[in-house]
Amino acid sequence: MKSSPSLKTLSLLSVSLACIAAPALAADYNPFPKAGVYDASDNGFERLLTVKPDGKFTLEVAEKSKTGNSRSGSGEGKLADAPGGWSFSEGRCNMTLKRAAGGMQLHVETCASAWGDVPFDGKYKYQGEEVAAAPVKAAPAPVPMQKTAAPAPATIAAATPATAMTAAPAPASGPLPSRKELMEKWANIATDGIAGKSVLVWTKSTGSISPDTTLEAYSQAAFVVDTTSDYQALSATEKAKLPLRLINIPLPATGPKEGLEFEVDCKFGKSDKVIAVNVASQAKGKPVTRKRASAWMLNNNFEVVEVKPANKAKCPTAQAGY
Repeated sequence: MKSSPSLKTLSLLSVSLACIAAPALAADYNPFPKAGVYDASDNGFERLLTVKPDGKFTLEVAEKSKTGNSRSGSGEGKLADAPGGWSFSEGRCNMTLKRAAGGMQLHVETCASAWGDVPFDGKYKYQGEEVAAAPVKAAPAPVPMQKTAAPAPATIAAATPATAMTAAPAPASGPLPSRKELMEKWANIATDGIAGKSVLVWTKSTGSISPDTTLEAYSQAAFVVDTTSDYQALSATEKAKLPLRLINIPLPATGPKEGLEFEVDCKFGKSDKVIAVNVASQAKGKPVTRKRASAWMLNNNFEVVEVKPANKAKCPTAQAGY
């Protein structure tokens, strides 16, 4: 008859198993929520919470308004482990996240002055991993002065559960217009600077889409890189010269009763020079209705980059009719 294991032997075995399991449990432990995108949008507001693997977060809320007076707010920081979930505190601003089925219950207190006076609270449901930004390509080769280079648009993928849209093809390149032609046949809607060069945004209208509306159709829009932005001050000889480069902004397709509108100085990330393109329509005697079609910017390599989704670009003057 075999003898039963002694109590001392069983105790040693339990301790050994605990020592083996401890590192595995420690490796599985994460003091932060599951990294990715969480959504708490409703009929009144779009709400997105993006959490990084290191606990850093961004919280963005935008009102779904049709009055032109839409509100928006955003905050960022780093979460800390807390009983039942996670927390963030900075000054008077406090945020708590509690674990909930399928996501997290978020509550914000006294953050309006820092983040904006919008309702951040809600149940944020996990939507998936954050879409990584596409790598930036190397700067294209110098462009001959007589031709326009239109590099394929790169993409900035914003944190969103939605599938990225396919960019519209860039318009065909044509002869580079002179500064004088730009002044006479195009409209300058924005001016910026990159790497010591002037960057101007020009649009080329083909006129009103109908006698009943002020909406216009456009054949081209472009970022123009030059050594100066003050064309009016140039001599006739200088005005006859060509700018350094022209980079086309892809324009969306429009129907027979639709026109385009452009919004400037829109913000995305660290850039505040994003150009938003809207498709607009207007029935006789009715207000204009608009839909954001795309948003574009230039990176430091003078490549045109698309912001996706387009409504992630926040423009300073909210347009009515969305």
